[in-house]
Amino acid sequence: MDSPLYTVIIPMLRFRADEPVLTSLRETAPPAGGIEIFVAEGTQPSRQRNAATERARGEIILFLDNDCTLAPDFWTELESAFARPEVEIVGGPARLRTNAGACEEIFHSLLTHILIVGTISSRYDSRGDFRPATQTELILCNLAVRRSTFQKIGAFSTRLYPSEENEWLDRARAAGAGIYYHPGVQVFRPQRATWTQMGKMLLRYGIGRTRQFQVSGWHPTFHQILPLLLVATIFALIYGHLETPFVVLWLAAAVIVALTCDARLRWWQRLVAGLAAPLLPITFALGQIAGWVLLLFPASARDAAIVVLNERGERIP
Repeated sequence: MDSPLYTVIIPMLRFRADEPVLTSLRETAPPAGGIEIFVAEGTQPSRQRNAATERARGEIILFLDNDCTLAPDFWTELESAFARPEVEIVGGPARLRTNAGACEEIFHSLLTHILIVGTISSRYDSRGDFRPATQTELILCNLAVRRSTFQKIGAFSTRLYPSEENEWLDRARAAGAGIYYHPGVQVFRPQRATWTQMGKMLLRYGIGRTRQFQVSGWHPTFHQILPLLLVATIFALIYGHLETPFVVLWLAAAVIVALTCDARLRWWQRLVAGLAAPLLPITFALGQIAGWVLLLFPASARDAAIVVLNERGERIP
């Protein structure tokens, strides 16, 4: 099978030639079929990706983020995946960059701990073998799709950011597309560097999940019942005077996480990770609840300009 042409799509607020992903694309040996690179400038990533996809000529469309760096064997692994005719969509993990800070290492350890985030851990670390996947295992900063499949499924919902890939992958699964996870297709990127940044990310993801429910409807999944579990826990604490058992359970969870998290962490990082672990689902659930509250205050529609450029910053008609 001949190597196909790949179209790489990267949303950015403003074009910068020295962004990590463009530097990495220049330094990594491209596939034999070649690549074209589109940078979509704007403030609405869903619309930016859609606009760039409309201009794509490649048989395979690859979505990356501006802070990603490709693994040295990235293109070889991606081509091996698409050599299988059943593969229409494939993604891999966005692993932690080298020389990351201490807080980045703690946060990444929590996001790769299966007891805390479940199958979402596959988004941030290599898990298992090449296999069929769902939206919980795939991340949009490292996701590739056949252009014909994207056209069949339709564009990303412009009502969503984040969580647009979750809704889109649910549509793809309903359409019978071949969706796969490949642990060898890896990119590296920074993680949130402060507790404030991490909290904002979790709240934003929670709000995004709620908005996804508005678009794709209610389904009995863990993500949809998590806010109810949080509310029920708070109710039980207040009316059942269960503060002491709650603290005991929190400390027990902290010990379990500290003993089972990434062994490369220093002892104090493991301790902090254990104590902070319950905050992840709690903050995410608070974001989901905030999403329902925000329904009472709908944001006005925005139609900001989107400009599609090539890797040299030249505008593409």
